[in-house]
Amino acid sequence: MTLSAGNDTGEAGIRASSTLRELGFGAHESAVILALNRLGSAAVSDISTETGIHHANLYAVLEALTSRGLVVSDEGRPRVYQFAPLIHLEEMLTAKVRQLAKDLKTIQESRDTKSEVPTLIYTIRGEPEVVAKMVGMLSRARESILLVTPSIDMLGGNVLETLSTASTRGVGIRAILGVRAESRGLKMDQRIKEDTTAIDIVVDSTEALISMPDLSVCGWADNPLISIQLEGFLEQTWQVAKKV
Repeated sequence: MTLSAGNDTGEAGIRASSTLRELGFGAHESAVILALNRLGSAAVSDISTETGIHHANLYAVLEALTSRGLVVSDEGRPRVYQFAPLIHLEEMLTAKVRQLAKDLKTIQESRDTKSEVPTLIYTIRGEPEVVAKMVGMLSRARESILLVTPSIDMLGGNVLETLSTASTRGVGIRAILGVRAESRGLKMDQRIKEDTTAIDIVVDSTEALISMPDLSVCGWADNPLISIQLEGFLEQTWQVAKKV
């Protein structure tokens, strides 16, 4: 294994451990999940050596993970454990998130419709989270995307790929850029405003996002009132921007 590959694996392990804890797995459960993914298959003694968890505690952890379908084992002596196929974990978590969203929607719909709906702008921190929000917005676009950015390249590959996909399904894309962008097969109308500093996105007049140029933090709203207000401001900028 190269030094670079080792560093990548270490960073992936740190991120995975943090995410598992955020998803509600305990410290021992997270450690066992990571160990089984590193080892492939292992007996309790191997897992204990890898994690530093005492045998007596490991049996309870393995039983809990097995009951959730995340760990499987054979009937040999010693018993060998493996982590279930990753697709099972993905499907399980996706199903839980979908059910949560459905339940929360039911709760929202049950509230008094006469009550005032607060206008909220959600703050999202961290480049991965900001990029994920951008990709989600652009993926939901059906009619229009109005984009402002100092440079199209600073959005990153995931965002550019999602923009390209949106353009192929007929979404109209307009971009106000600090510097002219090469088409790269991306169908969009662009205008130049050289002093552009922030990143702004409005999708279908229903979602709006304003981000720092380094994608470290952004504000996002799915309130049409906020989105239309930002879109109106950007429309004025579009009118005075330099045509390409």
